Formats: sequence, C-alpha cells, structure tokens
Amino acid sequence: MAQKMIDVFPKVFLADKTQTIYVKINGLKVDERVLIKVQPMEKYAVKHTENYRVDEEERYTYVEMRSEGNGVYSYEYPFFDEQKFDVKIKVGEEVLLCTHVYSVCQDLAKLKAYKGDTHLHSNRSDGEGTPFEVACHYRAAGYDFIAITDHHRYAPSLEGKSAVEKWTKDFVVFKGEEVHNRDMGYFHIINFDGDFSVNDVVETQDEYVQSEVAKILAKGDIPDTVADKYDCAYRIFIAEQIQKGGGLAIMAHPYWDVYGEYHMPTATTEYLLKQGAFDALELLAADDFDGNGDNLQIALWTDLRATGYKIPVLGASDSHSCIAPDSLFNRQFSLVFADGFDGIKSAIKAERSVAVLSFNDENFLAFGSFRYVKYARFLLKEYFPAYKKLTAKHAAAMLAEDANAVMAVESEIVAFNQKFFAF
Repeated sequence: MAQKMIDVFPKVFLADKTQTIYVKINGLKVDERVLIKVQPMEKYAVKHTENYRVDEEERYTYVEMRSEGNGVYSYEYPFFDEQKFDVKIKVGEEVLLCTHVYSVCQDLAKLKAYKGDTHLHSNRSDGEGTPFEVACHYRAAGYDFIAITDHHRYAPSLEGKSAVEKWTKDFVVFKGEEVHNRDMGYFHIINFDGDFSVNDVVETQDEYVQSEVAKILAKGDIPDTVADKYDCAYRIFIAEQIQKGGGLAIMAHPYWDVYGEYHMPTATTEYLLKQGAFDALELLAADDFDGNGDNLQIALWTDLRATGYKIPVLGASDSHSCIAPDSLFNRQFSLVFADGFDGIKSAIKAERSVAVLSFNDENFLAFGSFRYVKYARFLLKEYFPAYKKLTAKHAAAMLAEDANAVMAVESEIVAFNQKFFAF
C-alpha cells in the first residue's frame, strides 16, 4: 500500500462527553474502509481477561469510521474521565497510524499550557544577544513567555518587554532581574514580574536594607540550626521586597556548586521553604551540568512535600546563550497552566506549574502535581512539536519586522489551536 498522509483531530477532548474524532487520509482509494480503535489507558472500559494470555489487539475491537467525503472520516466516542487514550487507524489489515488523544475535565479545559522560562540572561549582563534577540530565540523554540533576569539589572527586561509588545500580544516578556546582595554572601534570587528593581534598593539604600534585616533577626524566628542567621534574614528581606512589588520571589538553584560550596546551606534552604518565604523553588536549573544540584533539589522537595509542605516548582535554563554549542538553552523550562498571561503568577503559586527536563523533543522528565505532569507529558509529545513550527515562523516575522507576516502566523496559530482542542 502506498504511503498515506494521515491526520487525527482534535487531540484533546472534554471528559464525560460524547464527541467526534476526525481522521483525514490523503491518497486513500474511494472504496477502502477505514477502521478505528480507541483504548483508554488507565480507566479500562473492558475488564481484564481471566485467561493467562490474551491478544491485546482483541480486547478492544476496531469499528468502521463514517466517510465525510474528501478523505475525511469521523467516529463518535464517549470520552470518560481525565486520561490518555490509545488510538489506532487501520485500513484493510494494515495499521496505518498509532497515536494518542486526551480528555480533560472542564476546569482544566479552561486553562492553557504556557511554556516559559523564568531565569535567563541577555548581553545587558553576561549573556549573548540583545533582549529582543533573546526573546525571539525563545519564541522560535515554542515558548509563550520568558522573564529576562540579568544580573543586577532590571532595565533589560523592560527593554525586551517593550520590543516584543511592538509586534505581538501572543508572546510575553515579563519584567525581571536576578537579585544579588551588596557586600556579603553570594545571593542569586529571581524577581519575576516585580514592579520595581530590588537590586536598586539593595545597591542604593544600605541603611534601609540593614534596618529591615535587623527587624527580621529581632523576631527570633530563625532556628539555631541555621548557622548564618544574618545571611538567612537577608534572603528573607530580598524575597519580601520582590513580593512588595507584586513579583514572585523564586529561590534559584540552591544546590548549585559554586566556588567549592553549595549556593545555599541545606538548613537555610529547608527553613526558607518550610516558612514559605519564597513563592516557588527552581527545582530544575540548567547551570547544573552533572545533575547533582537538580537531584538534591528534587530529593529535598520530595521530602518536604511528604511532610505536608506545598512548594510550587519551576524549571529554568539560566541560559546565557541561545546559540553556543554548549548552551543550556531550552533544556529546562516550565509549563504553567493558567487562564491567561495575567494569571501565570497566581497559577504558579497554586502549584499549577510543571518543571520539565528535556532530553530532546521526544523524551522528557516532568515534576509537579501528578494531574498536571500527566497532561503536560501528553502536550509535550503531541502539541508542542507542531506548535514550535508555527512559533518559529512567528519569531522570524518579528525579527524581519514584517507586521503582515506576524499577523498571518498568529492566524495560523489560532486555527491550529481550534483544530487541536475540541473546546
């Protein structure tokens, strides 16, 4: 049989509702019958056999699809529960396609999975590329949002935000910076979308800073297990300043091995996480080349969750280049399930974020709440590879300063989403 082009759509359906799956096959003979088999992957519609051995192909039978003309076939299926379904398309005795679809409950259907990176750099500090160039690289890789978080500098994020807003509302650069202390320790704390620069506060208002740190110390809350209470109090101060500006205070790579020691002592890290001083933990941080830091961060987060602590997590690249051969760009990122760009911060705080480690475009590890990890893995395999092809065109159009091309691609993205999601 000659090779045929096959497309199955939509790919995501509402749970507990009968809906129509469509299959488009190019090159099919008029008189050929198209068969489909839909098999739920975890809520079994057919009981397991009592026999020791069974042909799995026989547990779920193929049914004939209805021809809609022009190579399009349809089949109504009663989707149930929130899960992935195995789908096979067969013509004659040949299985032409094995793929998957997914069904979600109403609340999740109202949310979009935003791919983002909350920690990266431009050439306004020690990275490569202008804020706009960096933003376009991320858009080309399928991202919906980033925060430019240059060292000591807040202005580059405003520069990138303004440059992107000139061309589109479909991709957002959030305000941000990587905050450092002035004269002690070695702090790296992410200010995500705060309304003012905390670095400016630290570097120009020393008397105020020291006064506020002293107030935190005077409360006497920091336990004796924390060896350097001043260091800990200073970190709390920075987090509070970020939150004062409406930003998310993100704990960056606590187990980064720098100058022969970890970025943060475990006692300090554990205390700050238990106290909820930070809004989210950078669970995956791509400055970690050998996996030790990520491994320890995951282990500590797992232990704390097991004892009742709810700690939102993020994956971030800490990228300093989008093009260098050894760049960590697009290796680690987040998927945030939100009802719009304005809802991303609240979604992260509500633990609707998933930290993703990407080995390539087909193999991933994802961390977060089970429900969102499960759905995220489906989207990473089925949605984002196709979406990336469109965002690459979107980024190229912005770089070329072609407004008509930008709008044309945005229309393509709308059409793609309408076809992919059955709601």
